[in-house]
Amino acid sequence: MRLLFTALASLVSLSIVGQTVTLTLNDVPEDIACNETWTEQDLDISLVETTSDDCTTGSCFFGFWEQSLALWPSRLTIDLSSLQNIQMIEIDINDYCGPDCTRAFIIDETMMNVDSVKNGPTGPQTLTLENTSQVLLTELAISSCEGSINEIRIFQNTSSIHNEIFETKKLIRIIDNLARDVNQTNKQILFHIYDDGSVEKKFIVE
Repeated sequence: MRLLFTALASLVSLSIVGQTVTLTLNDVPEDIACNETWTEQDLDISLVETTSDDCTTGSCFFGFWEQSLALWPSRLTIDLSSLQNIQMIEIDINDYCGPDCTRAFIIDETMMNVDSVKNGPTGPQTLTLENTSQVLLTELAISSCEGSINEIRIFQNTSSIHNEIFETKKLIRIIDNLARDVNQTNKQILFHIYDDGSVEKKFIVE
């Protein structure tokens, strides 16, 4: 029986395993006021005044419609700094005031907008934001002059490292631990050198 002990120098690749944080906004405190914070899924959330990036400036009016949070107008902000590797965010909304009325932004640690999106025609739709450069995001902001937020889904990438089998390669040399070319291939430690620059350390017992 042949026992083969091999130490392989291998290529490393990343496989993407998804993780999603879903915010339903169903547990917003009924007595919440502007600039106060509540928590959902361990994320700090607050309603603040709209800014010059929104459909209007300086307003913070909101309420609750069935299973959704209504903004008329207001800006919802979510602290994302505790989440790593955010790839994409989807926001299910219902807009009541026409194109560009409901808007969303993702912001990085330098307070720059990484991506932004505006709604299309009035009605239910999903707004999608992408973090294509994979920077650390610190805030998600959603504003509307007359619209509601039904659900927010934050998609993260978690990287798992796995070994990938080498592509076809050609053995060009076998040497011992003194770098001498050898013909005997058992009962000693040998180094197999391949044309792609990789080396395998082997010990074969017959």
